[in-house]
Amino acid sequence: MLLRFRKRRRCSVQEPCRGGAGPMARPRALGKGLGALIPGAGADPIPVAGAPGEVLRLRLKDIRPSPNQPRKDFGREGLEALADSIKEHGIVQPVVVRKLNGGYEIVAGERRWRAAEMAGLEEVPVRVIDADENRVMELSLVENLQREDLSPLEAARGIRELVEKFSLTQEQAAKKLGWSRVAVSNKLRLLNLPEEILEMLHRGDLSEGHARALLSLEDLLEQIHLARQCVDRGMSVREVEEAVRKPSKGKETRARRSSQSVLIPEPVLRVSERYGIDVKISGRGDNVRVMLGGLSEDEARRLFEMIDRSGELLFPDK
Repeated sequence: MLLRFRKRRRCSVQEPCRGGAGPMARPRALGKGLGALIPGAGADPIPVAGAPGEVLRLRLKDIRPSPNQPRKDFGREGLEALADSIKEHGIVQPVVVRKLNGGYEIVAGERRWRAAEMAGLEEVPVRVIDADENRVMELSLVENLQREDLSPLEAARGIRELVEKFSLTQEQAAKKLGWSRVAVSNKLRLLNLPEEILEMLHRGDLSEGHARALLSLEDLLEQIHLARQCVDRGMSVREVEEAVRKPSKGKETRARRSSQSVLIPEPVLRVSERYGIDVKISGRGDNVRVMLGGLSEDEARRLFEMIDRSGELLFPDK
C-alpha cells in the first residue's frame, strides 16, 4: 500500500503579537490568486479605524466565522501546531474580514483566527474589505484551494464548485487561482474516475500520479481492477503506467465510463469477470442505467425469471 504525505512548510515569522500587546508581524504574501483578489493585500499594515483594504487589530470576540466557509475540517493537530507558532511569533498574515451587522465576518483566514483563540490571544490583526455574499464565497473557495495540505481530490472538487457556482471557464478559474489552465484541467479530470478509485485517492491509498495514469484506461472495470492491484501490490506510478500501456489479453469485461461515474458493487464485478458478461453502467442517484451484453436469449430469459421471483426483495418500494 502506498501512503504519501506532504511535508508541511513552516511559515517565516517575526515579532510576537500576544493578545495585542506586542508589535504586529509583517504579513507574508498571500497566495498569488487570493492576493490578486483582495484589495491592498500587498500593502504595509497601517492601524486605522476599519477603512476597506487597511489593517487594524480587532478583538477575537468581535469576529465570527462565515457560514459559507467551504472548509469544514481544520484538523486539531495542525491547529495546535499553528497556535504554538503564534504564541512564539505572533500572526504573520492578517485575517481578512468584512463589516457585517455591527460586527466582522471572516472572509479568509479562519484557521488563523481559530489558532489565535487556542493560543489565548485577545486581539488579532485583520484586513477589512468590502465584499458581498458572492465575493465572500469566491474568496473562501480560492483560499481553500490554495492550502498547502490540500489533497488532489479536495482540489478537484473545490475547482468544480468554483467553476459551477460562478459559471467560470477553466481558464478563468486558473487565473483566479494563479494556476495554469493545464493544472486546473488535470485536477478536474480526476473526477471522471469511479467512486471506488476516488475513495482510494481520498484515503491516500493512491497518489494523484496513480490516478492520472488510470485515466488512460477507457474501461471502468479495467480502471478499478488495476487500482486494486496497485493498492494490494504497492505499485509505483511507473508500474501503473506500464500496466496501462500493455494490451489486454483474453476476454475482457467492459464497462464504459459515463459522464456520471457510479460505484460498481464488488458482487457485480465478480459476476462480470467470472462469466464474461459485458457490463455498461451510466447515470447516478435514482436514474442508474445498467446494460448487460454477451447473454444468449435463454440466459436473458432465465435472468428475468429470477428477477421476477425475487421482485419484492429487489424492489421493496415498487
